[in-house]
Amino acid sequence: MSVEFAEVAALDADVAAGVARRRSRLPVGALGVLGPLIDALASARGSADGPLPPRQVDLIVFAADHGVAAAEVSARPADWTAVTAGLLHRGDGPVAALARAAQIGVRVEDLGIDPAHAAGEAASEALASLPAGHRVRTGSGRIDREDALTVDEAVAAVQAGRTVADEQIDAGADLLVPAVCGVGVSTPVAALVSAVTGMEPVDATTRGSGIDDAGWMRKAAIVRDARRRLGADPDVLTMLATAGGADLAALTGCIAQAASRRVPVLVHDVPSALCAVLANRVAPGTDAFVFAAALAPERPHRRLLELLGREPLSDWGVTGECGTAALLVVPAIRAAARALDAVGDLPGSSRTGRALTAWDVDLL
Repeated sequence: MSVEFAEVAALDADVAAGVARRRSRLPVGALGVLGPLIDALASARGSADGPLPPRQVDLIVFAADHGVAAAEVSARPADWTAVTAGLLHRGDGPVAALARAAQIGVRVEDLGIDPAHAAGEAASEALASLPAGHRVRTGSGRIDREDALTVDEAVAAVQAGRTVADEQIDAGADLLVPAVCGVGVSTPVAALVSAVTGMEPVDATTRGSGIDDAGWMRKAAIVRDARRRLGADPDVLTMLATAGGADLAALTGCIAQAASRRVPVLVHDVPSALCAVLANRVAPGTDAFVFAAALAPERPHRRLLELLGREPLSDWGVTGECGTAALLVVPAIRAAARALDAVGDLPGSSRTGRALTAWDVDLL
């Protein structure tokens, strides 16, 4: 069984060049790394006409629990997934506050939260409030001993991510921030990172939610065993089913579909960067529509960004969950785009024939 995506069309080079010419009226490098991003955003849209800032930015969060959490590989309580997803869905909590401040829409989908972990009143109420139309299963298998999902479940989760992306884009979104929310998710992420980058499992294993040494050693052993179960050169569906999870599969499908619809995506942490790499495998060309909002402090993140061919827009060391780093960067993107819109108000030429025609920071 497989999933297929529409061909990902290349960015419109003529549009990007047109926006770059507008930028040439500013001091060289005036917008830094944001300048080429704005070129690409316009290129993805297919037109340099009209206002350049993204009109509708949406945060999409796929929530699911992971069987490996039972091995005490997370510093989070068992009900954290349900509580956090529920808070965000109803507009409460720090992530929701950041989204409001940045004028970013929020959508949360329950792909596989385990009701057994939501026994408390707050958690059970939160779980009951969440949309579950794309729910694939309850939790996931413990990946060092069994598959996370069946192949059919992995396909269903990828399709769920694709559908959610379509719905948001059809509703007007022109920039997406996809994310995951789940206790223990960094453990399957580490196993998949090892598979796609060639990193040793121990090097791909991070502290995640901030576990102590004993927790990290348990986690590293699980990542090692899960990586061994993956075998050599597995395909994307095999990876997601064997050592992934419903949330990661949905995130992969969401990113691939956004790219096939020519809508840019901001990745912001190790899970989102990993799923962008996987999306680029099932939908080649996806990487042209993926941009890195930030550089996470975890070791694997830089390697994943290298596979995507992206430099981060910021290096703030942000470790917040559910897209936090991207939510902080979006206002800067919008402000830079508005500044570029105002270039037309500049009188005459702002540069002479002695000006550089290309930006090279090493010349400073």
